[in-house]
Amino acid sequence: MIVGATWEQVPLVKKAKEMGCEVIATAPYPGADGFAYADYAEVVDPRDLQQVLDLVRKHSVDAITADECDYSNYAAAFVRNEMGWHHHGMDAVQVTTNKRWMRERCREHHIVQPRFAACRTVEEVREAAELIDFPVIVKPVDNRGSFGVRRVDREEDLESAFLHALMNAHSREVLVEAYIEGTHLTVDGCMDAEGRHVNLGVASKKVMPGEKPIITEVIYPAEITPELTAHVLESNTKVIKALGIRRGITHSEYILDARGRCFLLETANRGGGVMTSNMIIPAISGVDISELLVREAFNEPFDVKPWKDSKAAMLGFLVFPPGKVAKIDGVEAAAAHPGVLHLRLLIKEGDTLVPPQSGAGRHGFGIFTGGSREEVRALCEATNHAIKITYA
Repeated sequence: MIVGATWEQVPLVKKAKEMGCEVIATAPYPGADGFAYADYAEVVDPRDLQQVLDLVRKHSVDAITADECDYSNYAAAFVRNEMGWHHHGMDAVQVTTNKRWMRERCREHHIVQPRFAACRTVEEVREAAELIDFPVIVKPVDNRGSFGVRRVDREEDLESAFLHALMNAHSREVLVEAYIEGTHLTVDGCMDAEGRHVNLGVASKKVMPGEKPIITEVIYPAEITPELTAHVLESNTKVIKALGIRRGITHSEYILDARGRCFLLETANRGGGVMTSNMIIPAISGVDISELLVREAFNEPFDVKPWKDSKAAMLGFLVFPPGKVAKIDGVEAAAAHPGVLHLRLLIKEGDTLVPPQSGAGRHGFGIFTGGSREEVRALCEATNHAIKITYA
C-alpha cells in the first residue's frame, strides 16, 4: 500500500508497479493522480489512522510505504508498528513530525538551532518574543509547506501571526523562534541497508521577501564553498543520529549564517516534497529513492552508492502576475526541452491568481537538470518565458 498517492507520489506508484507489486493507493480525495497507475484506489485521510489500518486489513496488505508527506509517512510507520512488521518504533517519526519535540531532542544533543519557545496563548507568544527579541518566526508545531508560518518584526503583529499559526496547527500549539539571517540550505539523504546515514545532496534556496518565507528556487549543488558543504554534511549526520532516524530517507533544512554556523530549521524522516526525492535526488546522486522505499517496505536489501554530485539540478517555482487567467499557452513546448525533467502548472484557465500565501499557493514548478547551475537557471528562465498567460 502507498499512502498519500497524490501527484507528488506518482513516481513511487509507478516504481512499485515496475517492480512487480500489486498496488493499493490511497489519497484524501477522489481522482488523485496516483490512482491512475494503481491496481486499487481508496479515498482516506492519512491522519485517520484507524481507517488506514482497516484498509490494510481489508486488502491483506503485505507492506506499506509513503514519501514526501509527513501525515502519510506517519500513517505508514504506525501501521508497521500495529501490524508487527519490521520497524524501528515510533520515536523517529514522532519527533520529526512535531517541531517542538524535535527542538527539545536536538537541544539535549547540543545541536545548533534557533532559540525557541513553545506557546499556547498569545500572552506566551509575547513573552517569548520579548525574550528572544525581534524579528521572530511564528509557526505551527505540526504542519508542512510553510502553512501558518510568518516572520514578525513588531510586537503589534504578534497576535495575528499567532492566530494564523494556530489555524494551521493540528495540536493547537505554536513555536516562536529566533529569525536567523543567512543562506537557506536543504540536505537530502537516506539510511542504507545497514542503518547508516548517507548524504545524497546539498542545495541552496532563494526565499521570497516578506513576512511569509516562501521558497522560489532550490538549486543543487549549493552555492557555498566545499569547506562549508563538508561542515553542513557533518552537522546533518549529527542531527540524524540525535533524532534516532534508522530507516528510510531524510530531508533537512538549515540556515548558514555569516559566521559559518549551521542552524537546524527542521528534519523529516521522508523525502523532500515537490518531487525532490523521487526526481531530483536520483538525477544528481544515482540513488533511486522510490526503489529504495519499496525494497525497504518489504525489508529487502538495497544498494546505496556514494554521492558524486556530478550534475546540477534545480527546482524552480513559477509565480505569475495577479489577475484572472483567460488562457495558458506554451506549456507543452516548454516541457519538451531535454533538460526539463518535469513541468507542472498548479493553475488553470478561469483561476484568479494572487500572490502565494504558502508553499501550496505557488503557481507551478519545473525540475531542471544540466551540467552547471548557470545552465539550469537559464533553462528555468527560458521555460518561464515560454509559458504565456493571457488575462481576462
